[in-house]
Amino acid sequence: MLRKLVSGLAFAAVLPFSLGLTPRLAPINGPRKFHLTLTWEQYAPDGVSRDMILINGQFPGPVLEVNEGEDVWVTVDNHMPYNTTMHYHGIEMKGTPYSDGVPGVSQREIHPGGSFLYKWTATQYGEYWYHAHHRGQLDDGQYGALIIHPKISRPTPFGLISKDPKTLFAIKRAVAKVKPLVLSDWRNIPSDEAYGIETAANMEVPCYDSLLINGKGKVNCWSPEKIASTITPAQKQLLKIGNATAMTAKACLPKEVDAKVIAAGFPTDPSKIPDSIYDVCTPTQGSNEVIKVNKGECDDGQGTWVALDVIGAYSTVTTVFSIDELSLWVYAVDGEYIEPQLVNAITVTNGERYSFLVHLTNPGLYTIRHASNLAVQLISGQATLAYGQATNQTTTPYINDAGLNTTASVVFYNLKAQKAYPPYPVSQNVDQTFILNMGNTDAAYKWSMNGTEEPLSLDDATPILFKPQPNLTNNLTITTLLGQWIDIIFVAVHFPQPPHPIHKHNNKMWLIGSGQGLFNWSSVAEAVKEVPQSFNLVDPPRRDGFATVDAPRYSTWTAIRYHVTDPGAWMLHCHIQTHLIGGMAMVLQDGIDHWPKVPPKYLNYGA
Repeated sequence: MLRKLVSGLAFAAVLPFSLGLTPRLAPINGPRKFHLTLTWEQYAPDGVSRDMILINGQFPGPVLEVNEGEDVWVTVDNHMPYNTTMHYHGIEMKGTPYSDGVPGVSQREIHPGGSFLYKWTATQYGEYWYHAHHRGQLDDGQYGALIIHPKISRPTPFGLISKDPKTLFAIKRAVAKVKPLVLSDWRNIPSDEAYGIETAANMEVPCYDSLLINGKGKVNCWSPEKIASTITPAQKQLLKIGNATAMTAKACLPKEVDAKVIAAGFPTDPSKIPDSIYDVCTPTQGSNEVIKVNKGECDDGQGTWVALDVIGAYSTVTTVFSIDELSLWVYAVDGEYIEPQLVNAITVTNGERYSFLVHLTNPGLYTIRHASNLAVQLISGQATLAYGQATNQTTTPYINDAGLNTTASVVFYNLKAQKAYPPYPVSQNVDQTFILNMGNTDAAYKWSMNGTEEPLSLDDATPILFKPQPNLTNNLTITTLLGQWIDIIFVAVHFPQPPHPIHKHNNKMWLIGSGQGLFNWSSVAEAVKEVPQSFNLVDPPRRDGFATVDAPRYSTWTAIRYHVTDPGAWMLHCHIQTHLIGGMAMVLQDGIDHWPKVPPKYLNYGA
């Protein structure tokens, strides 16, 4: 078996030179330039019109495609009545930290009528996305897909999927034409109105109207019978604890249950939440995204290959994604190749990206599904993968509307089994360790990464990149030296707490361990001696975002490791939007001993 694996790895390694990976975009002289115009307009993604953000008149924003190695210039014009910024999620910003798009950290805000030029180099490859980093504007629609086509010389893992030259050529062509699927949750009220309701009620309001795919969807109002037949054991238990008997018309836990159970004992006033948020559901026809695949387009003689990129542009929910009757070859995660996994379903949380291949042999209309697996609400959304000229819709799903597998044989993507391709070793030694105690502060909607919430006023402050504080280490700041290896342990000290999708700006991190209970050691090295089974220091998963371990009735911990390679001010935060707005963020002053010089154009912008 090992000999076969080594042979497959060797074969895969020569692929870039024999077949190439993708035909790159046509070369251009100078930087590849984009112009994004932000407007505040009426639009109806799920059939209900509301004020929201359009980018170049569309939602989601246009797909930005570049080649690895190119310089990229993105001009953002703000024609909205609100301040804003634009972040390029997962992009290293190597040498250009002033283009990371975080107000108060790397730039000053773009005011109404203003314009900002983001300059950066595509030092990476794969699937990324861009989105707002001001208040709750991601909830208002400010996001879009970003694709970086790899260099021809970059090793690929496709030889681990097949060794047939014709199949490999078809896979190469499919990857060159990869299609993004932007997954999102959606409210039919603007983000500032939702935040006002939360602050008035003193609690989070995790009840949504629809789930979208590429900005399309509809409001589904389930019958009481369907809700009762779909409800999960966890939801039944929460209803019992909250002295309720049924989910609401939107299939949410009643607001009184959220106040009693989810708000973790903080004082709340659910009467301040309008009935329309939880208890009124009006179905819409909406719209349905259709991904068309022509028969024979990327043909290997037995069928057609198509490559898709799933982007978790969610504000709050975590979902399970699947396509009826089709298996998915996951070949890249968060923009980097992995040893492929053949699966039926993928759990997708805020900010994550999964690139996968599908082999189509029978023409048909295949239902694409994503369904929330969070206990606070039953909600799902659909799209269609149309292959050939057939009109028959598939009816055999791998998952139900609660994100649960329909049979015991359904295979889910396995994060712990994720292996970088080619291998990307992690250091066995570290220079600094930081243990962060996550949780609420003085209200159920206020959060902290380490006991102190980051204030919203940071958005208006002089960016930390412009005025670093050497040697500062406190509850809101971590300071490092260039070349150091850093361990961060996230501890959910209070419970209940949901999994927190932690996103690190700049370079990626390794998930090296996790466990239940408090982290009762001063370092990973000390912990490994007692609980070696809780760690992987050989070939751990590497990503730009990880979800911490769920803490429903007990504390849990999650350990990551990263290498300081790019000096600058970088944000580390929970990507659940209410948690980020509620203060769950810190700033990494990485490489304080080699702090970058900010060009005057950026240093003086908006001053």
